Amino acid sequence: MKQLLSAFVCLSYVANMATASKNFHDGMVGLNGQAPRQRDVKRFMGNQVQAGNFTGGEALKKLRANRANDVRDGFLRAWKSYKKYAFGSDEINPITLEPLTTRNGWGATLIDSLDTIYIMGLKEEFKDAADLVKKVNFGKNDGEPSKVFETNIRYIGGLISAYELSNDKMFLKQATALADIMLEAFDTPTGIPWQMWDVQTGKGSSDSGPMTMNNLAEIGTYQLEFFRLSQLTHDPVYHKAAQRVYDVLLDRNQPKKGTTYSVPGLYPIFIDINSGKFLAGKPNLGGGSDSFYEYLIKTWALSGFKMQRSLDMWQESLKGIKKYIVTRGSDKNMYMGIGDDEGLDSISDTFTCFFPGTLALAARLLDDEETMELAHELLLSSYNTFSRMPTHIGPENFGFLPDGDDDSDLLLSQRNEIKKYGFYLERPYFLMRPEVIESIFYFYRITGDEMYADWIWKIWQGIKAHCEVEGGFAGLRDVRVGRKGGLIGKQESFVFAETFKYIYLAFTDPDVISLDDYIFSTEGHPFKRSIPFNGTF
Repeated sequence: MKQLLSAFVCLSYVANMATASKNFHDGMVGLNGQAPRQRDVKRFMGNQVQAGNFTGGEALKKLRANRANDVRDGFLRAWKSYKKYAFGSDEINPITLEPLTTRNGWGATLIDSLDTIYIMGLKEEFKDAADLVKKVNFGKNDGEPSKVFETNIRYIGGLISAYELSNDKMFLKQATALADIMLEAFDTPTGIPWQMWDVQTGKGSSDSGPMTMNNLAEIGTYQLEFFRLSQLTHDPVYHKAAQRVYDVLLDRNQPKKGTTYSVPGLYPIFIDINSGKFLAGKPNLGGGSDSFYEYLIKTWALSGFKMQRSLDMWQESLKGIKKYIVTRGSDKNMYMGIGDDEGLDSISDTFTCFFPGTLALAARLLDDEETMELAHELLLSSYNTFSRMPTHIGPENFGFLPDGDDDSDLLLSQRNEIKKYGFYLERPYFLMRPEVIESIFYFYRITGDEMYADWIWKIWQGIKAHCEVEGGFAGLRDVRVGRKGGLIGKQESFVFAETFKYIYLAFTDPDVISLDDYIFSTEGHPFKRSIPFNGTF
């Protein structure tokens, strides 16, 4: 089956790319037609990401160990509830204890959690989970289409990471089986994947809007997992399918002032998979766009700095981000909005808060101190959305007032919150999302400054106080009032895959999943940087 699918997709790739640019070769050649220079690759390899000067001492060592154990105990309480009431289901409602089918019914929480369980040293739990993963049949689903993007980051990414950590080939076999099925979703006129896919009917669709619409994040967040899967299987079909998205996006869209795509590297959100052309959506770093930009720099790093096109695209995008997306707020902090050369909308969300961490990673990989300073400024405003709340937990969406702007268009309540917090809450709920914690984790590992670990500890205390219930950790309806404002019966798999992992790793020995040894996927799955790449699979 795999060979037939691989051959089919490869033939489709060649045929549909006949009219696309011939300057690119699977991402190895940059936007200027140049391959990476060996001396540059060697220089990048010498750049250390993680700090070498973490504070020592027995007292601190004991404190960190106690904190790590506390986080692991919290994880175990949630995991045991999942195992008791919903083992093998996609999710558990942490309030009603009901098992939920939300991601094809293959066990999203089960598979997304594997590497966290392994990293925490929970051997019995890992064995029990592996035994169940072995039985999953990806050829059947719950009868509903699901997002191809989510299938990749939660299932395929989780399985690849579990394989790399444990060396159990069953995980790689399952990852490959699922990837072969999902390759069918890339069989479109352009090779840009459907947003939704039903594995049983073989039909694609869109989650919302026109049938053939997808968004930037959901076409540009395969490159990391598919690159690594091609390395592990020695089959380039996955990598080619993911890189083809870039081929078409760049070939079919040219930046032009006054159009939807007006700034080089600042891509509109929505795209038509049949034409490969952008439809609408002002550029931003939030939901619908975020991981597209994240995977540019991370895929380049995972390739041993060989994927020159990804680096070129990142650097082009960063120029636009610095000029049109980032701005100073009325509280003098730097914020990330929605913008292009026609202006900025001062609205943001918690998804954007991944960016300070990714930016700091890029700054260290490229030895770019100026970018590191910007990353730190953006981290401060991201953390403030948590630290300035009485719960020490931040909202889903928030708005800010650009420095020097008139606030007359804002509601009185919004003006009052800006005076109180520096920003106003647009959507005050919290769903245990990890992005702020993730960025703080990066800063802790990159700088070695214990202040950042303390920030994460304060957030963890807030989460325990306001979100923990019998079935795990629920969402909050309003972070301004906490538990008494009401809970949300939602605990997505990323709570185990990302939120718990980043909190825990802030208190382990820094050598555990070192940033010099691993690249994290957008779902928090660590992939080894030590697997060599010489340009072929």
